[in-house]
Amino acid sequence: MRLQSDHTIARDSRTACEWQSFVDNQPKAQAMFQFVFHDLSTLGQDINSLVDCTEVVPIPAPPQGHTHFPAGLSNKDIEQACAETPFPTFPTDPGPATAVAPVPKPNTRK
Repeated sequence: MRLQSDHTIARDSRTACEWQSFVDNQPKAQAMFQFVFHDLSTLGQDINSLVDCTEVVPIPAPPQGHTHFPAGLSNKDIEQACAETPFPTFPTDPGPATAVAPVPKPNTRK
């Protein structure tokens, strides 16, 4: 799954290298996400009227294994956007290409 906002941030010249630096660096991604999520969650809100419920949010388990491409994909499938640093090289899982059912596009005609 890819969010359109992630796709855009990853390809914008102002953010592409920072976004790419999160690859295979989950602690950095988590640390940065908490600040961004906080800012987005309070945007347009009266923060004095919000209830802090962070104690009920579980701490995620540490990542298992190593970063890898699913079967059928490799570095050649990366849309490289960071001009300063090459994308890291990762192994590809063996086996047939991973199949993901296409998501139908909504009919926007009226």
